[in-house]
Amino acid sequence: MTHDEMRQLLRQKPFVPFRVFVSDKRAYDVRHPRMNLLAETYIKIGIPAPDLTPPIGDHTEYVRLKDIERVEMLPPEMSLVKP
Repeated sequence: MTHDEMRQLLRQKPFVPFRVFVSDKRAYDVRHPRMNLLAETYIKIGIPAPDLTPPIGDHTEYVRLKDIERVEMLPPEMSLVKP
């Protein structure tokens, strides 16, 4: 995946959550665009703490963009972004 492709996913309005599938078989849900850090060659995906409102980041996972095999859109109700 390219930097520009990931940036488009993170900036779409309204935001639609998505799942990132990595070549080592890990998968991460991106449920809020502002819980991530996108760099030129990697993304740090923010993992929210369970059962906290508003969502607060628990930790991040480092994923190289070149290792992302595919992205799958998730149902809008899985988004942590509230209108």
